[in-house]
Amino acid sequence: MKIIKADNYQTWYLEHLDGAILIDPWLTKTLQPEGTFFIQRRKENSTCLTKNQIDKINGIIITAPFEDHLHIESINMFPDVPIYTSNIVKSQLIKKNIKNSILILSEKNTKLNNLNIKSLPTSYPYYQTTFSLFIEDDEGNSIFHEGHRVNFKYLINNNIKADVAILTAEESKLFGFIQLGMNYKNTLKAINILGSNQLFITGNNPDQTQGFIKNFLKTKSFNIDDLSKEINVYKNEGDFYDL
Repeated sequence: MKIIKADNYQTWYLEHLDGAILIDPWLTKTLQPEGTFFIQRRKENSTCLTKNQIDKINGIIITAPFEDHLHIESINMFPDVPIYTSNIVKSQLIKKNIKNSILILSEKNTKLNNLNIKSLPTSYPYYQTTFSLFIEDDEGNSIFHEGHRVNFKYLINNNIKADVAILTAEESKLFGFIQLGMNYKNTLKAINILGSNQLFITGNNPDQTQGFIKNFLKTKSFNIDDLSKEINVYKNEGDFYDL
């Protein structure tokens, strides 16, 4: 099982055996059409993935119904690839006339590329809209992915452990008090609970978000030195790890 940070934001590529999974793909340089009012984000490189890697993709996971996770233009690049997600995202996909087959993830195992995949509860304010991911291969290697805020109570009560953690580490607050992304101290707390030895940063540079919403966001970067004392940290496009 191989995980690759497929762009400089929060697109993830997971390869196993002869297939590959995309998590929250955004594979263009501009998140929204030019002139979009509410939210916009740009990047210099659409993705670091090669054509050979893209050709292996046989599953897409969408963890949230927001534009930077549910990117319709990118999904349209894979018209025959099944999508694994939640009911709320499914309803959005249907409204957007997406014709891919759509399967609902849950806390029970879903098999894809001989991997066991579960959706797990997330934290406030995302309880009803997003989910965490737990992915495990037949050898017991595991990945935990949370694109916003970890549900610490759930991890502890269910003894969730993962070799690799994909987490936010740059604090982002809406109106200055609604936490959208974890600060690095909460990231350290999460990896200690998970027992992870490898950390990938997701949702990089929330301060680069543009549009009307930027007026209400307060962001703070993470302390890479403190994180690196505790765990191996991967934060750049193209970073990868083989389990």
